[in-house]
Amino acid sequence: MTQDEGKPRRPKHGHSGRLFSQDGLSVPVTITPHGEDLLLVIMEGADAFMANPLKDLVLESTGARGVVRTPGSAEAIEANLLRFVYAEAAELVQRREYVRVVAAKRVVLEDEEGDVLADALTVDISGGGLLVQLPRAVELPSEASIHFSLYLGVTDFDDEVTGTLRLVRRKPDNQVAMAFEHISRKDQERLIRFVFERQRVALRVTRGD
Repeated sequence: MTQDEGKPRRPKHGHSGRLFSQDGLSVPVTITPHGEDLLLVIMEGADAFMANPLKDLVLESTGARGVVRTPGSAEAIEANLLRFVYAEAAELVQRREYVRVVAAKRVVLEDEEGDVLADALTVDISGGGLLVQLPRAVELPSEASIHFSLYLGVTDFDDEVTGTLRLVRRKPDNQVAMAFEHISRKDQERLIRFVFERQRVALRVTRGD
């Protein structure tokens, strides 16, 4: 057995994520491998976060295979720089193509010339596509690329995600399942973070927390 054969294999974290404390406080971080540990730069909210014990933490990010969730503890190196030490093997929470949450968010669909085809609402959202409730009498083309602007925030133009979709199938009640054809890595990571946070809230409500 080689030196590395007895060590647990961990799914790789993405370059950015969130660090959660035991009491639910979280901060955005950038992530850099550092030997057996990780270096985390807290992007905002460092003072409040580091005022609490840096134990029983959870690091979450979107890796190549999906959302990675890792328990551990941290050591402060500088004011906003932490060394994160794994408590155990990272847990792959969900593969990105299978995570799907119910969410009614505004989505604007346009053709290649920029003409609006539909101003609609999503029924559910995943890392791979959308289920959209179209207004009555709206028909989308089956073959063409459809440009979309999806608004994840409370107000329009807040957390906007853009790209192109293709129609996968039509469902009853004028609903259409659509798959992402093109979406930037940054927007997809933002979308998956939104999906995972919605899932977290739903589980918390179910448990009565």
